[in-house]
Amino acid sequence: MNTHYASYHRASTQQVLRDYSELKSADYINELVAALPYVATILNKDRQIVFSNDALLKQSGIRNIDEILGKRPGEVLNCIHAGTMDAGCGTSENCQVCGAVNIILKCQETGKTATDECRIRTREEEGYEDCLDLKVTATPFHWDGREFIIFTARDISSEKRKEALERVFFHDVINTAGTLQGLVNLLKQQDDPQKIKQFIDLLSVVSQDLTEEILNQKSLLAAENGDLSVTKQKFYLKETLGYIIKEYRRHELALNKEIHFVEDSCEITIHTDPVLLRRVISNMIKNALEEIVAEEIITIDCIQKPDAVVIRVHNPGGMPESVQKQIFQRSFSTKGKGRGLGTYSMKLLGEKYLNGKIFFSST
Repeated sequence: MNTHYASYHRASTQQVLRDYSELKSADYINELVAALPYVATILNKDRQIVFSNDALLKQSGIRNIDEILGKRPGEVLNCIHAGTMDAGCGTSENCQVCGAVNIILKCQETGKTATDECRIRTREEEGYEDCLDLKVTATPFHWDGREFIIFTARDISSEKRKEALERVFFHDVINTAGTLQGLVNLLKQQDDPQKIKQFIDLLSVVSQDLTEEILNQKSLLAAENGDLSVTKQKFYLKETLGYIIKEYRRHELALNKEIHFVEDSCEITIHTDPVLLRRVISNMIKNALEEIVAEEIITIDCIQKPDAVVIRVHNPGGMPESVQKQIFQRSFSTKGKGRGLGTYSMKLLGEKYLNGKIFFSST
C-alpha cells in the first residue's frame, strides 16, 4: 500500500480483537471511557479503534462496536477523504491538513497530550456532503506494556455557528447600518439636487447590501436545519447574472477592479431556483473580488453542455495547496476567525438543494 502522509500499517484483526477484549475486561477503563459525554475512543499505535464509548456509535449510526473495531476515526465518521487511498484514513494528501490525524501523530511523537480543532467533510447516505467542527484531543495511554492513545472529539459546530452569526450581525451588519446612517446624515446637509441624487443612489446600494447579507444568513441557517424551500422555475441566465454583476460592480469590493462578463456565452434558459442560484454566484464573485488587487480583472462566463450548464468565475492568482485541501469546510477561512461561510454555503446550497456540483481548479 501507498501513503501520502501517515503510516498505512494496520494491526491484524486478531490483535485488534485481543486488545478490545483485554481493555473491556478492565472495569475502570470501561467506566472511564463510558462516562465521557462526547466521542471517546482508544486507538492502538496504528491509529485503529480498539475501544470506544457509545457516543461514537450514536454519532455514526452504528449499533454494534464490532462494526468499528480496527477502523480509524475518519473512516467511522465518513470523512470524504478516508477512502481516497487504499490504506484509508490518514494516508491521503488531504490528510496533511487534518486536525485529527495531526494531533494523533503529535501525541505519538511527543508523548504528551495534544489538542486542536478539526474540520471534517462527511458524506451522508443521501450522497451530499456535510461538515463537522470538532475539538479533538489525543492523550498517551500505557497499559499492560503497550502504547495506546485516548482520542476524544467534542462537537463544537454550534460554537462555530455562533461565531459566524456574531460576525455577520455584530460586525458586517452593524458596519453596513452605520454606513447607512452616515449617508443619511450627509444627505440631510445637501441642497444640490445632483448631489442629493448621488447620495440616494448610494443609499440604495448600501441598503441592498444590508438586505442581501441578512438574507444570505437566513438561507444558510434554514439550509443547515433542513427547512429551506426550493422553488424551481425557468429563467434567462444572462439576465440573472447580469443583474448580480451590475450590483457587484457598485460594491466597495470592486473599487478600482474590473468585472468582465462574457455575455454571449450565457444566453441560456435554465431551470432551477433563481434566488438560491443568486446566493451561490454572489459568493463566488465576492470571493474572487476579495482575492484580487486594484486594476486586476475577474471574468464570468458560461459553458453549455448536453446535460448541464457550467457557470465559471475566474480570478488571477493561485491558492496554496494547504488552502485548496480545506476549501468548502465550514469555518475554514484565510480571512480570520469567524469567517469561512462563503465556500461552505456554495457547496451546501449548490449541491444539496440545487442538485448541482461546486468545484474549483487552481494553478
